[in-house]
Amino acid sequence: MILRRHALTLLCIAALVFLASCMGIDTKVIISKNGSGKVEAEYRLSEELVAFGELEANKAMLPVPLTREDVENSLRSAKGLRLDSWSSRKDGTDLLIRTVISFDNLEALMYYLDPRGELALHTNESGTERIRFTVGEQLPRFDPDMKSIVEEAFAPYSFRFMVELPSAAREAASGHPAVTLRQEGTKVYFEGKMKDIVTSEVPPSMGLAW
Repeated sequence: MILRRHALTLLCIAALVFLASCMGIDTKVIISKNGSGKVEAEYRLSEELVAFGELEANKAMLPVPLTREDVENSLRSAKGLRLDSWSSRKDGTDLLIRTVISFDNLEALMYYLDPRGELALHTNESGTERIRFTVGEQLPRFDPDMKSIVEEAFAPYSFRFMVELPSAAREAASGHPAVTLRQEGTKVYFEGKMKDIVTSEVPPSMGLAW
């Protein structure tokens, strides 16, 4: 049982790193007319994941910093990004981490979504703003037995990404079969179950134009 749990934890870590998110993620991005705005994010981490990440040697493997100091360090060299608030609390066996980060422009938002500059793109074409981003790279392939284990482990967790635009979206697209899209006025929601996303072998991708 110990070996099985250890293997499962490492497997979850690998999947999470590819997703560039956590066991569960709820993100709200608010974009103003001048392109500035805020990102409010809540990350739900299992106690096994937290214990793994608390070891100094493993911190680099976690896609989400566990402390306020870690967040501040990650933003130290980022232009146009500021940490407004950070908090954490226990919720059952999970740890909830909440951050609010301000961005000065859409380029800074793209850096927040992908510091490497490969998976998030912003363009302006004849006055139409477009952003497209992918949450991670190719996910690992699971055999049927391991897929069942991973589905069970990720079952309690969800993926939610909301973007509030300065005007109604002209275009909105989800590039993942397990991530649904809905619009309410100027808000666009991308939602799915983590177990379906992690076992799909395809990371979520989203596109917006306004």
